[in-house]
Amino acid sequence: MSTHHPYYRKLIPKPGKKFAGESSRVDFSQAHLASFDEVDAVAKANAQFDDRVAAVLRTYAGIDHSDWWWPGMDLPNLITAGLIDNDTKNNEKYYEYGDGAPPVRSPSKKCLAVLAYPDFFGSGQVAQSIVSEAILASNPGWCGTFGPGGDGALRIASKQVTEGNYDMAQMHLLPMAYRHYDDLTPEAREYLITSLLARGVVHGPGNDDSYTSGFFLGTWSRAGFISPAGLQKTIGETENHILMIMTVRYLTNQLLYQRTPDVSYDNRRNSQSEIALAALHASMPSLYPPVAPHKAPTPGSCAFLLLDLMQRILRDDFSEYNAKGYQQETRWALVNLYNYAYDHEVRLAAKMVLDYLSARFVVSTNDLRRIVPFRRRNEDPKNAHNDGGFMQCGILDWQDGSDPMGPTFAVLAGNVRAYEAQHPPPQDPDPAHYWTWGIRADHDGGDVVVDALSDYRLPPSIHDLFVNDSHRRFYQRLHRTVRDDETEVGGHRNADNMEINAGSPSYLITAGGAPATYAIDPHDPVFNLPRGEYEQQRGVAVTTTFMPTTFDLKIINAYALIQFSSFSDSTDPFTRLSGAWNYGVAPDFACGHQIHLPDWVIRLRGTPRYMYVPERNFTFIDCGTPLSFAPINKPTDRPGFFLAIYQENGFALLEAFDTWGKWLYRDHMTFADFQADVLKRTNGLSLRNNVETHYRTWNGNEFDFVMWNDGLRHGAVAGAEVMNFKYGDRDLRDAFGDAGNVSNKFLNGTVMNSKNDAVVEITNQDLGTKITLDMSDLLHPKRISETGELEQAGFDNEVWLDFDWKGLSQGDACQPFNTIAGAAAAVAENGVVKIIPGQSNERITFGGKRMKLIAPLGSVTIGSA
Repeated sequence: MSTHHPYYRKLIPKPGKKFAGESSRVDFSQAHLASFDEVDAVAKANAQFDDRVAAVLRTYAGIDHSDWWWPGMDLPNLITAGLIDNDTKNNEKYYEYGDGAPPVRSPSKKCLAVLAYPDFFGSGQVAQSIVSEAILASNPGWCGTFGPGGDGALRIASKQVTEGNYDMAQMHLLPMAYRHYDDLTPEAREYLITSLLARGVVHGPGNDDSYTSGFFLGTWSRAGFISPAGLQKTIGETENHILMIMTVRYLTNQLLYQRTPDVSYDNRRNSQSEIALAALHASMPSLYPPVAPHKAPTPGSCAFLLLDLMQRILRDDFSEYNAKGYQQETRWALVNLYNYAYDHEVRLAAKMVLDYLSARFVVSTNDLRRIVPFRRRNEDPKNAHNDGGFMQCGILDWQDGSDPMGPTFAVLAGNVRAYEAQHPPPQDPDPAHYWTWGIRADHDGGDVVVDALSDYRLPPSIHDLFVNDSHRRFYQRLHRTVRDDETEVGGHRNADNMEINAGSPSYLITAGGAPATYAIDPHDPVFNLPRGEYEQQRGVAVTTTFMPTTFDLKIINAYALIQFSSFSDSTDPFTRLSGAWNYGVAPDFACGHQIHLPDWVIRLRGTPRYMYVPERNFTFIDCGTPLSFAPINKPTDRPGFFLAIYQENGFALLEAFDTWGKWLYRDHMTFADFQADVLKRTNGLSLRNNVETHYRTWNGNEFDFVMWNDGLRHGAVAGAEVMNFKYGDRDLRDAFGDAGNVSNKFLNGTVMNSKNDAVVEITNQDLGTKITLDMSDLLHPKRISETGELEQAGFDNEVWLDFDWKGLSQGDACQPFNTIAGAAAAVAENGVVKIIPGQSNERITFGGKRMKLIAPLGSVTIGSA
């Protein structure tokens, strides 16, 4: 090829603000939206994006906090500086494998932050130059589940094996190679590409070793395969490892092909069958004709397998859904594909999956706080709960076991209101040292940096749902289904459970779901018994929760939420009953077989804000005005709500009324009016075990619900469910998608709907906009934006042009056109021609066809003599 430089050029931002950041936190004090009343919030958040990234880099590069950077640092000093990973796991050296295998040292995430620092602050080049030394002092490791050794069945059964995980490190090595190619020394960038990226070892029992370059072996979807005593047993690879290994192989191949145009690096044609035919032709051309050229990715090729996996995600979400430890890792892979893939199909598919993830996140969070059913890892503190089954995990801060995606979307969306609350620095309880508008730094050096430096931006209509409170009225259901045809591809899609979220500007009500079986089969290959910490593989149910929007109640722990039902992670081996079925959620309504009232509710007892009506079993709560103010009977211009809580026979329900003045449908109802209205509507209400009951909320929604604790429904010991929904006419957003009745679709509700297999529509009701993500045709992804703009791939919508190319020409990056005429004739109407650096004296003739010419790296001359 004409250049070894990646076909990518980073955008240089304007210099960022000089934040007073520190190593313990990301400081957003100078880069945040107003807590409320922000005018044109999406535009303001976008304008602050580079400032938020600068704050991230200020913390994780650490350049401002150190004075010991110098050229020629040796390995111990590079480790001390945090530029080479020397992490620990289970109090053992994570990369010290033993078994005669060399230790693995890889450049840390901090290296990526250091490389990007000068782009934002105009200084730090000395530290940046040292990253090349860190690269040259490193060596590739083992990717996936298994490290070196540990191939025997008994050793695996007893978990006396080493872990791989080097592909996790490669996720931040990829942007170092693509985005910062020009910031590294020639020796370092070649070593980074040809060794650290290309020579990661993919090892597994019974599998032939391969590397993170070239084509995929037929065993790509499994971690190993062993046959003790003639009994065959497949060890499935985890979904996050499959996606990361696929991504690093695909993106590394692109760089290697530019150096050596070999078919094994051609991501569209490097299936094993294609490579075998090419080898036969090379050795016996008279007997075997040349392989016919292909425009579309061939089955089994790197590009095809990635498209297949991304189609599965848009068809049924992830196998390892909501895995608190792995969401970030799968997202890194998708972000890298979106940024750096040369194939339009792959790049567009990655963008569509990122859009889907963004919409899925926004409807399951309130001010970035999130509590959702999850599996992997089912472990403390992620699943922290008390003996009564009520959740005690964090919902914002990673140190308390919260979902790890909050900081990522804090950077992308900018709705950091929950981080306004004061936080103490680590090991420093002095209130004088507390800080606001900050995110506590993560434990291993910047999980958010890859996303912060990405080219991906939230679509405006999804971004709007993050930052415009008045638009956050929705009722959304997600239902996973069992996919028997995917049992060995990307984990096991073997869950048949749901997520249900009901949002309103002042609160979010989230169903707790039901337990699910193992994401990865944990049984040993010899005795077929569960091995090791197998309970971590389970899908768990959490409690149904009522989460107030951040204002007077700055809640960051689940125990401060109103909770219904109970945590459950198992199935009783004797009765075969699961522990819970927590689906008692509707707009403004939640119910369950037990209830937890947090301290902020209990403290209202004895005040005018707490009204108990014993003859009707109702408790009424007034949070319609700030708790620090005297109660007033009128709506406010801040988040607020009235609550009606009914308890009988151990069961409980809640109805909420949103009092926020910005919300059009509040009816100017006073606290006294709300009490009278509820008591009138619920005359005769009674909660009894396993008896269906009818209910109508203040806005006219009607439905039946049932709660039980006798194990007689859905194979669950206890649970709650809403059914037979009839929508009122006060807010049509509740009815859109019919989430109250339709439960047999992947997605349905106010925001997200799956119209067909692998087709997702994302709707913003208030803006009147819709995004369509269509992966129904694997080789032709199609996206329609909120403005109606169609982007599709696979129909020559994007072709490549390299004037120096001498081989077959199909128009992709590996087989580009070498003439303007050839590219212009092939490209679709309104398509894109990407031109590699070079020059041509060919006259430009387009024949009236509309197209766009792009030179990703510049240095293109056309029409020269």
